[in-house]
Amino acid sequence: MAANPCYRFLTAAQVKRLYTLHITKSSPTQPTMLDSAIDSPMNHKHYGQTDLFQLAGILAQKVILNHPYQDGNKRTGLFCADMFLKMNGYQLQEKPMASNDAEFDQNLANAHVLVAAGQWTSEDLGNYYSTVAHPLGDVSKEIKDADEY
Repeated sequence: MAANPCYRFLTAAQVKRLYTLHITKSSPTQPTMLDSAIDSPMNHKHYGQTDLFQLAGILAQKVILNHPYQDGNKRTGLFCADMFLKMNGYQLQEKPMASNDAEFDQNLANAHVLVAAGQWTSEDLGNYYSTVAHPLGDVSKEIKDADEY
């Protein structure tokens, strides 16, 4: 029997902190929808989904489609997925949407637009993450910053 991996999951406070740091200083307009989105990967894991990238895709999709904020839900979904992956040993890139690789940034943005438009599922997004993510070095400072909220 395969071991059930142990993952760290984001909290609502951490997501709010990511939103404040990267998008704007405002609270979610629909906090229960934010809670629902954040709890979704943990629920999927409980019911058997153990693929880290699929869980990240579920998290991003739920944030995007639940629309908990007035603005920036696609970016919030991206930041959440990236932080979730970082908390578990992978990253999409050092600083999402701040790299020197404009093509990669555009592809990453387009993936989240496709989810918002209903053309990609969380599974599609998770598969995409698995092809572009890579193991990370030490990001303990960034994780600590997200925990400080």
